[in-house]
Amino acid sequence: MKKTTVFWIFSVLLLFAACDEKKPQVQPVQFDIRPLDEIPGIFEAHGVIGTGTSMNVLEFVSDNNDTLYVKVNNQAVMGGVKVGDEVILIYNVTPEENVASVAVNLTSLQHVWVQRSLDGQEQSIELDEGGRAATYNMSVNYDKWKVESGSLLLYSPKKVGDEGPVLADTFDIVYLTSDSLVLMNGRFVSEFGRYN
Repeated sequence: MKKTTVFWIFSVLLLFAACDEKKPQVQPVQFDIRPLDEIPGIFEAHGVIGTGTSMNVLEFVSDNNDTLYVKVNNQAVMGGVKVGDEVILIYNVTPEENVASVAVNLTSLQHVWVQRSLDGQEQSIELDEGGRAATYNMSVNYDKWKVESGSLLLYSPKKVGDEGPVLADTFDIVYLTSDSLVLMNGRFVSEFGRYN
């Protein structure tokens, strides 16, 4: 055999011997997987009121059919609750329990709301399903609405050729029942009665 062939065979055998050495084992990382509603923090969800709702506990069924039981007091609920009502829920998850900070009943909010202006004229805002809005005799026009972080956002229609972002006015929902709505924007308070 030639010296180069022996050299190559010896090199290959040495390479196999080097690869056969034990290498330290890498330990896999262990993850503690927990459902999202068990992780501490503040969450906002959209869903409906379930049949297991009682005086101090809401049974909340989210849009993806997750059921959550949340402690609640009357001050945290805007618009009351009935089984099947559509709700935006802001709740705090702790290791002990889930507690509602605000629950806004969208079913109660979706109506025509009327008020008298300073000059005695009747003006109104209509909040429909699907986020559509309309105003009548008001100085500001709105065409869309949504509830976010417990506040009512009213969007002005975008003008043709306007490339800027859609403008939204934010109102705190101070009070909401089946026939009354009180909104606050800064220090400005608007009281409405339900028309329909």
